[in-house]
Amino acid sequence: MKFLVTEECGRLARWLRLMGYDAAAQAAQPVSGLYRRAYREQRIVVTRNHHIVASCLFRVIHVHSQQLAQQLQQLIRELPLTMDRQRVFSRCDLCNVEVQAVDKSQVRADVPPPVFQGQRQFHRCPACHRVYWTATHWQRASRFLEQVCEDASHA
Repeated sequence: MKFLVTEECGRLARWLRLMGYDAAAQAAQPVSGLYRRAYREQRIVVTRNHHIVASCLFRVIHVHSQQLAQQLQQLIRELPLTMDRQRVFSRCDLCNVEVQAVDKSQVRADVPPPVFQGQRQFHRCPACHRVYWTATHWQRASRFLEQVCEDASHA
């Protein structure tokens, strides 16, 4: 499942990526460009803009809330969106590219010394070269996503 998330839902795109989904962000441009891209790349458009309408060629989901957790819950309820442990944190939250495991020795110069000493596993985005590792931010994000999924299932 691939998404095309419009500008006003930018944070949602990032969190869909953290869940492991391919979530491209769409900068403001004529709606015709958004429609072409959604069709060409077979993406579900996610937006708060009610001027964007669905067609038989692609799906549009209008999120109702301005709150991130509620936006995610709506998508979880409307789609077969799940939090798959194998996919969570598998994409760069900036570039939307799948990150790759790298040897610890390859990131020595790219991470703070305490991180290098305390962590064993690292991943790198092949596009922007950002380095990822499991730390407290990962734990907070995981707890947030788990809570969102649980709340969605009880709504």
